[in-house]
Amino acid sequence: MIHSQIEQVRQIDSTVFAEKLDSLREKCSFNKTLLPEFELETLSALSYYPELDSTRIVFKKAKIKASLNARPTIGSLLFRKRSRRTYVIRIKPNLGDSFATLDQVGFNGAVGVLGHEYNHIIDYSHRGFFRILGRLFNYTNKKGKRKYEEEIDRMTVEKGLGWQLYDWEEFVLYKSKAKAKYKAYKKAVYLSPNELIIIMNEMNIRN
Repeated sequence: MIHSQIEQVRQIDSTVFAEKLDSLREKCSFNKTLLPEFELETLSALSYYPELDSTRIVFKKAKIKASLNARPTIGSLLFRKRSRRTYVIRIKPNLGDSFATLDQVGFNGAVGVLGHEYNHIIDYSHRGFFRILGRLFNYTNKKGKRKYEEEIDRMTVEKGLGWQLYDWEEFVLYKSKAKAKYKAYKKAVYLSPNELIIIMNEMNIRN
């Protein structure tokens, strides 16, 4: 399998980002409500998304049936212009319930999966109310989910975070203690590590 042939994932150096944390706070934290324990990962990933610099995003812990998810708040979706919406990224805490969580993966993988969620926000920001409902409708069947999440994964690769997303998916599927049912869901809906490598090769991404 391709994933077993990779000697190491191309890493983002956390120490480099830690050294410029003050500048990351100044540049990327406007209109953001952060979780202190994930501040470095969150801001480092946001540095790849300058189009989100002024977007209102709230990060919070929540007991959800996923590792992370992103969505607009109902109030801002109904009553605000697209440019003034508020988005929430919910992060599942580590409750020892056989889910892969953000605190379990390394810095590289955390940046990758956060980037994936930022692409969801970018996708929502280009859509009006009814087109967002269309996205939600995609989640009513496995084929629709797969098409949607593959599109978001490809956006993440295009942003230059393909190896980081690879690291997250490889961790969830082959290193985490997540339940077999959850891993099967991940395989069915999201791009696998092997598929991410194929796409990066197609895009001629080597970093």
